[in-house]
Amino acid sequence: MKDEKTQPDPVFEYPSNIANSGIPLVIDNGVYKCRAGWASLEQPQLVFKNITAKQKGKKELDVQVGNEINNVEVVKWILRTQFDRNLVTLYDVQEQIYDYIFAHLGINTEGCVNHPIVMTEALCNPGYCRQQMSELLFECYHVPSVVYGVDALFSLYNNQKITDLTHSLIVGCGYQNTSLIPVVNGRVSSANCRRINMGGAQLDAFMQRLLQLKYPGHMAAITLSRAEELVRDHCYMAEDYISELEAWTDNDYYENNVTKIQLPYNAAVTGSQLTAEQLKERREQQIRRLKESNAKRRLEKLQMEEEKLRELISVQELLDDEDDEAFNRALSSLRYDTAESLQVEITKLTMSIQRMKAKIKGIDLPVDEEAKKPAVYDLIDIPDDQLTPDQMSIKKRQRMLKNAREGRLRAQAVQRERQQKEMEEEKKLEQRRIKDFNGWLQLIRDKRKKLLDIRNAKKQRKADLAKRRTYASQQRMRKITQLVSGGSKKKKEDTFGQNDADWEVYKEIHPENADSDSEAEEDKLEELETLLKEHDPEFQKEMDQTMGQTGEFDIAEYYRLHLAVEKIRVPELLFQPSMIGIEQAGIAETMDFVLKKFDAETQNKLAQNVFITGGNAMFSHFKQRLEHELLAMRPFQSPFNVSIAKNPILDAWYGARKFSLSPLLTTSSITRAEYEEKGGEYLKEHCASNRYFPTPAPNK
Repeated sequence: MKDEKTQPDPVFEYPSNIANSGIPLVIDNGVYKCRAGWASLEQPQLVFKNITAKQKGKKELDVQVGNEINNVEVVKWILRTQFDRNLVTLYDVQEQIYDYIFAHLGINTEGCVNHPIVMTEALCNPGYCRQQMSELLFECYHVPSVVYGVDALFSLYNNQKITDLTHSLIVGCGYQNTSLIPVVNGRVSSANCRRINMGGAQLDAFMQRLLQLKYPGHMAAITLSRAEELVRDHCYMAEDYISELEAWTDNDYYENNVTKIQLPYNAAVTGSQLTAEQLKERREQQIRRLKESNAKRRLEKLQMEEEKLRELISVQELLDDEDDEAFNRALSSLRYDTAESLQVEITKLTMSIQRMKAKIKGIDLPVDEEAKKPAVYDLIDIPDDQLTPDQMSIKKRQRMLKNAREGRLRAQAVQRERQQKEMEEEKKLEQRRIKDFNGWLQLIRDKRKKLLDIRNAKKQRKADLAKRRTYASQQRMRKITQLVSGGSKKKKEDTFGQNDADWEVYKEIHPENADSDSEAEEDKLEELETLLKEHDPEFQKEMDQTMGQTGEFDIAEYYRLHLAVEKIRVPELLFQPSMIGIEQAGIAETMDFVLKKFDAETQNKLAQNVFITGGNAMFSHFKQRLEHELLAMRPFQSPFNVSIAKNPILDAWYGARKFSLSPLLTTSSITRAEYEEKGGEYLKEHCASNRYFPTPAPNK
């Protein structure tokens, strides 16, 4: 982004040769920019945005105008313009603009501006607006005379010689609207002029909105000024909009034609700028945070398992309290079939909690004190016929407790043996890490890959079983069919799985979480990844690349805008205002409508001199697009010609300057005497002016 800053306009000297000769002052009072200068000079001396700004809470004397405003995006300023659309309605702001112009041109005559004024006004400007402007010029600044003309007509006057035989159809591209102006026999045909409420302001706002929606993270950075810069420097008119849109869908065309715009950003300190000690410290901090995160996750999991264990033990205590009815209800609510299955789950949770506590504390698995205590099961070996009913109930509980105790001791022995093997393996790995680091690193990678393959295979199997038409689910449903049929070898048609009801049965039998990864595998995978992050600098980059990232966050790419189809979509609003909800015809349809207001001969004359002027005429291929539209709307083989102003932005000022240096200035000027006699809305017609319609209309 260029982010061009305006420079305050200098205060020019007021030469005596200009002060004493009454040289006209030419003002192109445009909606977007104002251009002012002496007719004796070839270029306007002042070119500035036609806005004023006042800081909130300050007095009116602290008003800034045009190029004095460094940043129009700053919200602390109150921005004002004298225009409503393209009509001047706020004459206090217009007075501030005049003060700025006259002061910077060095005019120092007290109480008056003793120079004729040649200035532009809006097409079909209402008489009331002209009256207010004339009153401001004659009463406040005491100018000797003023000439009003339409900017688009002044531009045509600068590019072509206007005579009584001139026919032209002007496309005036303004900041707030686009005008279609037919010129017949050297005069504007006011009744057949048409205005489209679509101009540069709408294009800039549309570009800003498109990019803000496309890049919501840069909404504040995509300002209206930057959108205006993108529209001005990178947009172009599509000769055939639909075919251009189709071309942008091709990846190769996109890569070859996309424009990448870099938003300003402050680059953060990169890793290459850090010392070795800082890199080491940063890495240690990352490993420490990772270990703390894993420890926190283990504690949360431990708390959940302890809570579940307390719940199961409370249910088991109901059996000890001989409350069989409540025990059975609780057992059913927990979805356990028998007391033995409940005891198995309690044993698993107990071992898991002990193992997790040992891992958190970094100690060996504690020896169960229960194994050291002698267990008393005095009724188990006594025959049932020698026991009373109460003793039979106690014997039943003793048998269950004995089986649970033996199972728990066996599980602890197996766990202790496995832990011993793991410790021995870890010692061997540590020795290998010291002797052969690269080999050890590759071994850790291989183990991690093996665990990932196992987990992915389980996930794939789980996904296959969840799909009705996969081979895995069909095989499983076939087995269910055999179970449903009682294992009979009698051949009959296998129809299970062919209707939705069977599929619902299958889903009940195979819940989604029935094949989840084991805790041991997850813990092991976590340990291996922690080791790799601690000892292998490339591991984190590989993980980021696997996740679709680039390893390191590219801040420059994040602040880069891709300007693609927006380059043709924004200018297309001039031909399709409906794209943003404006219910008006575009340039082509309006031009066809205007041409059909005339007879065939006049249509041909107008079509042979289509003239484009204004800021939006700077879009490349505008002329070709209009020729494409005229070819479609005009009769077969009828001639037409399209031309563009030499300088679409400044030709209005150049044309007004040319007019002020011609004999037409004297015959077209409204003097102070005529103003006082005929009123402020009075207008002398000329080749570049509006038509004069007295108000009220004279009686015939």
